[in-house]
Parts: sequence; C-alpha cells; structure tokens
Amino acid sequence: MSGNKSAYTPRGYQTYILDRISDLQGTNLLLELDCGLGKRFITHQLVAERFPDTKFIIVVHSSSSLAETVDYLRSEYGGLEDDLGELSSRVPSGQRSLVLRERRVIVATPQVLAGIARKNLNLLEPFEAILINEVDTLIKRTSTRTALVFPWNELLTFLGEKWLIGMSGTLRDDHAIFTEEQLEIRDELVTLKEYIPNSEVITMEDLYGTDVEEHLDPTFLSIAEVNDPKIRSISIVLDELVRDTRIEIMNELAESDNLAIIAGDARRVHLMLERLPVDDELKGRYSGLLLLRKYVYAMPPKQFLRMFHADYLKHYFNVTQLRRALPTVSAKVTRVLEVAVKHQKTLILTSYLKMVEQVRNVLETAGLPVLTITGGTQDKGEVLKEFKENADVRALVLSPVGERDLDIPQADVMVVCDTINTSKTMYQKFKRTRGGLVLLLAYSGTSELRKVKGLMQRILDRYPWSTAVIEPDTGQLGI
Repeated sequence: MSGNKSAYTPRGYQTYILDRISDLQGTNLLLELDCGLGKRFITHQLVAERFPDTKFIIVVHSSSSLAETVDYLRSEYGGLEDDLGELSSRVPSGQRSLVLRERRVIVATPQVLAGIARKNLNLLEPFEAILINEVDTLIKRTSTRTALVFPWNELLTFLGEKWLIGMSGTLRDDHAIFTEEQLEIRDELVTLKEYIPNSEVITMEDLYGTDVEEHLDPTFLSIAEVNDPKIRSISIVLDELVRDTRIEIMNELAESDNLAIIAGDARRVHLMLERLPVDDELKGRYSGLLLLRKYVYAMPPKQFLRMFHADYLKHYFNVTQLRRALPTVSAKVTRVLEVAVKHQKTLILTSYLKMVEQVRNVLETAGLPVLTITGGTQDKGEVLKEFKENADVRALVLSPVGERDLDIPQADVMVVCDTINTSKTMYQKFKRTRGGLVLLLAYSGTSELRKVKGLMQRILDRYPWSTAVIEPDTGQLGI
C-alpha cells in the first residue's frame, strides 16, 4: 500500500460515523448521510485509514459513478494507489480475475460483480467487506416477484455472510410490494433490513449533537405559479376524465366484489392497474389519461397535442382549434426566461427533450448563452466544466438522464419545470446545487399545483434538516 496518507481532518459528524462503524465491525450497517456530507470521504477513510488491511469491494450503481469513485479514491486523499482496482465493462473479462486476486480494494458495478460470481464464486471469497453505494437504488419502486432490482436478489445471495455496509443520501421513501393480489405500501428501510439482515442503522437524526448542522447547505423551495388559461381549461377537463374513469374502475370492482383490493385508496388504483380484474379498455383509458395530463404539464403545446387523437377524447377536445389557440412556446419556458435573465447562473431541469430544445432556443434568442446535457451528451464532463467556469454561460438545461450524478453548486437558482410524486427523487434533484433556491413551476389553478404543494410538504416532513419553504416574492426571488 502507498505511504501517501491523507492530511485532511474529518469533521465531527464524520468522526462519529467512522467510530460507530469501527465499533460495529462485522455487523451489517445502513448509513443515511445527506447529499454533500461526504459519503465518498467516509468510504476513503474506511478502506484506507480505519481498515487498511481489510479486503473491500465497493459496489456502485452505474459506470459513470464507478469512474468518478475510482478517480476520487486515487487522487483526492491518496493511500490507495497500489491497492485499488476496478471491475467494469471497460475492464476486459480476461483481466477481471487478476484484478480480484491482486487488489485489496475493488470498485465494481453490480452487473459485472454478479457475472464474476456466477462463473467463479471463489474469487470473492477473500473479500471480507462489501460497501454498497446508494444502497436505496437496490429497491424497486414497484415490485412483484422480488423487491430488488436486477441483479441484487442473486448478488446478495452470493455475498453470503460478508460484512455489508450500505450508504445512501436518504432512507425515507416508500415503495409498493405485491403479494399475490394484495398491495403493501412499505418503507424502503424495512425492505432493506429484510435483505440486509441484522443491520444497525445510522440516520441523520443520529448525527444531531455533532457539528453536522454547521455543514448542511439549506435548500429553499418556492412554487412559481405559471398562469395559462388555456392549459388550465385543458387540465380541468382531463381531471374530470381521470376522476370519472377511476370511478368506473371502482364501480366495476364493486360489481365483481373486488373493491377490497384497492382498500378505497386512489393511489392503489394506479399502482395495481395492470392487476385489477377490470376491462382492458378501461385500464388503457385510465393509464392514457394520466400520461396525457403529465404531457400537458411538461411538454411544449405543439408536442403534447399529438397525443390527443384517442377516440374517447374527440368528444371533449377539438384538436384543430387547440392547435390554433395554443402558443408555440410553453408558458413555462417563458417563465424560465424571466428567471434566467435575473440570475448569473441558472440550472433548469425538465423531463422531455422537446422542452430541453425549446428552453435552449428561447434563451439563446434572448441572448443568454446556454448549454444542455441529456442522455445523448457524449462530453458531459466538459459541458459541465464549461458551465461552472465560463462566466459568460448563463444557463444549463438538463434532462433526467443528463442530470444523474451531477453536483453543481455554482448555480444561483434551480428551476424545475415539472415534478413527479416520488419525494426522494425530487429531493435528490433539488440537492444537485448543494443548497440555495429551487423554484418549482406549476400551472395555477390545476391539479399540478396541488401535486407540487403535496410534494413540498412531504419533503419538509422527511428531510427537515436541510429544506425550508419560502413564499414567492417576485422581487426577492427573481421570479
């Protein structure tokens, strides 16, 4: 092992965590440590300082995360240069067994690790500890035969009695578990403790009393209502259609004496839709309406109008008239422009590529230099560097694929063009800027506004240590 040791002094809460893990050596553990508080530093300290003779496998959820983790462990604090190896798609299969034999600390993706275990489980035998990064990603949001994403159900069996340490920014969401025809909404922590048995848990609350609060970057959430009477009118009709279709589903369940399946919970109708013993046309209509409403809130008008050609919609919407009445530029994009001109660096998150394109075009037309990152961006790191370091670049637009694993504290404000109901996912999006102002766009007078308000309340309830809601003030917030 290299003699280069870290001169960095751990923060108080980091020392507390490291001491707890040291005291619990050999006991499975789940650690909740919020974004920006140093999970990678904890990882480095464990493998390089606290347990310098223990053979570790660090499992990360994606190839991009693997590359960043390897680079961090090699360069940031030192001490691992001769010990570190990786198992990923960029390592030829013929060299992987050699890496496992010669290196003490291995960074691997679960798919590659499971493939090695299937061929030769003995190669994993010398490794005593498995550190799982972003352990919450093991859990399926909606699960059927298994609650774990592939290949974790098999991989955890391969890992057997090894010391498992799971780390996550949050352990506070729930997910849906199906058992035969029943549905259970379960805390993800309960499921993790089932699959990583006899686990001790360290939560954010356990860190109170240390210096953790000195290092939390507060995130301020505010709703920026977007007024568009035409969108509001479309939304009202779609809301009524969704509600009427849901009532039809529940009536059909009642007629067949199956109403108990959903237990009177509207959320269960959506989650169990494919399993419900109701007419397939009814299922398809309900699913289509929910998706259409999402498109209306999240896409430019000309794009979402393409989805309005189902037969059951012809009685309620005249697509030709809507096409003439609706503007080409989304009112949300206009609001993004209003925000961006008042800030030096604006980060914009949107779910669809057409919105990425329209935001970019509108900002560029207004004279604001803008960059984009999507799943198709080949040089994501270079684009991100340009946004961070070039003072002339005023905005960065991200798609959901493009935004993964990014930290962008240089942004003055984040604008979220559309939201989903999963509070954990949205919270992780909000933390990309490591604190500061987050504006959530929502069409006024619509069900989207109600959804966003509910989301904000759930985030406040689950993550009280670093989030607060502030009332809109167009002068103060720049909206």
